[in-house]
Amino acid sequence: MKYLNRLKEVNKILIIIPIIIIIITLSLITKKDNQEIIIDTPQVIEETINEFIYIDIKGEVNNPGVYKIRVNSRLFQALELAGGLTNDADTLRINLSLKLDDETIIYIPKIVYTDNDIQEDPIISLPPQDDDYGLININNATMSELETLKGIGPSTASAIIEYRENIKEFEKIEDIMNVSGIGEATFNSIKNDITV
Repeated sequence: MKYLNRLKEVNKILIIIPIIIIIITLSLITKKDNQEIIIDTPQVIEETINEFIYIDIKGEVNNPGVYKIRVNSRLFQALELAGGLTNDADTLRINLSLKLDDETIIYIPKIVYTDNDIQEDPIISLPPQDDDYGLININNATMSELETLKGIGPSTASAIIEYRENIKEFEKIEDIMNVSGIGEATFNSIKNDITV
């Protein structure tokens, strides 16, 4: 009889142990399911606002018209979209590395072959800039635009362009005094006519 009682107890234990193991396993599985799994992955943020600008190309290009290009594009990239320059385009009078802004109008002049031909000036018309309307942007003004400033002649205009293209763009209008030939007196005479 003792043997039978002992066997019953062992059977109970053998039945209880798997039940306990199953309960523990289920609780661990349930616990894992309820936990948040955080995976560290880099996020890619794309700015879709202001990725593109529109420019108008006229004159001596194969396909004049309005083109949609990426922000910070250069003139040579826009001219590729316009089918390139015609054989009569005067490339000596345009800056192919010019950085373009939205609503820019670009006119590519024709080469003057004789004294009887009328010489055309290249036109790059930038859009009005709210409070800066009518001011000359020293970061993208042409040589002829810079020469309209009081006290700025061809050599100083050339020095301004060379500075912004080879050293760095102007961050504030006062930076123009870093250009050789422009001192405080010249700056004071042009400061109300320029912007960056």
